[in-house]
Amino acid sequence: MSQKNIIAYFRSEQRAKEAVQQLKRGGFESVDLSRFSLTPGEDVSDLDNPIAEPISSLATITGAHVSSRDAGILVSADVHSSGMADGSEEWGAEDLSVTVITDEERWEEAESILKQAGGRL
Repeated sequence: MSQKNIIAYFRSEQRAKEAVQQLKRGGFESVDLSRFSLTPGEDVSDLDNPIAEPISSLATITGAHVSSRDAGILVSADVHSSGMADGSEEWGAEDLSVTVITDEERWEEAESILKQAGGRL
């Protein structure tokens, strides 16, 4: 039997945890819930000084704590930062992932559980 991996992304920690519980109740053993950052590096406490230093990104001007110029650009490009959000009710980053490793024959069952819990595959 070959194995397959499934990764589903969630905005809500509660929904991600519910998906993990449903999968484990269903007999899936290899299930992992992880949170990740959409920007590289760790937050830093110092902010750019727009008078004494060149501005590195829109995010630093608005007071966001970013670790590097690259991270500032990524934060600024987010639709919620840039003003390009469409007003949908989906708010927040999909920064939670549920990973399932399962046999090929149970792959569709795991996929269905993740979708019903609100995961995006």
